[in-house]
Order: sequence, then C-alpha cells, then structure tokens
Amino acid sequence: ACPCGQRGCLERYASASAVSLAWAEACGDADADAADCAKAVRSGDTRARAVWQEAVDALADGLVTALTLLDPRTLIIGGGLAEAGETLFAPLREAVRRRVTFQKLPAIVPAALGDTAGCLGAGLLAWDLLGGTSAAAAPHSSPSTTPRR
Repeated sequence: ACPCGQRGCLERYASASAVSLAWAEACGDADADAADCAKAVRSGDTRARAVWQEAVDALADGLVTALTLLDPRTLIIGGGLAEAGETLFAPLREAVRRRVTFQKLPAIVPAALGDTAGCLGAGLLAWDLLGGTSAAAAPHSSPSTTPRR
C-alpha cells in the first residue's frame, strides 16, 4: 500500500523513493538511493537498468493515460527522478512513443523550476485561497469596459 493509504499509486512505482527502495534491495546496500541507481545505469549496470526501466515503464503508462484524457502538447516532468536528466528523459520519451497509438506525441521536458515547482505552486494556491491576489488572478478592467455612473 502507498503511504497515502491507497493502492496502485504511481508514486509507488515511478518516483525517486520507489527507485531508491528497489535499487537498495537489488544492490544490497541499504543506503543506496535513486541518484546511485542513475549513476549505475549510466555505467551500464544491468541490475540498475532493470530497476530504472521498471520505473520508466510505470511513469510512461501513467503519462499515456493522462495524454489520452487531456491531450496536452507538452508533458512537464519534475521531482527527484527528473534530476537524472537524459538518463530519465531519453528512455521515457521512447517508452511513451512506443505506447502512443492515436494520440499526438507530446514534447516531454523537465520542469524549469526543478524540484521546487510543486512547492511554489502549492504556495501560490494557498495564497490565492487565503484571499491574496496574484497578478495572474487579478481582475482586469479597461476604460471601455468600466461602467459609468
């Protein structure tokens, strides 16, 4: 089960924490993490490649589901695994390409804000919900649309 209490969450299969757990078990080093796995993938370690590919495949499955439902032109990937750069993105793009049938193949790019994007978005959402105003959410008026009294 997932720490959130549900079953089958993508986070359990395609996240830095999931790769860390799988790689620690596969290599026999309890302190090994996803960054270590990515390094081992780059060096050609077959065990690391198997662990990595399992995460890539799970992420590709999730992305293709979202792609089918939402038809985005771009998929922006952030989080711990994205820090591996092309070690993640090259096989992920290929895995998504293999799974796409009728959907348009989107661009798959790393989040520009890296691992902080989620925190920034959550902070801005909280700000808006608490009554703060952001430039994007502020109502716009122009002289031609402002009623006269």
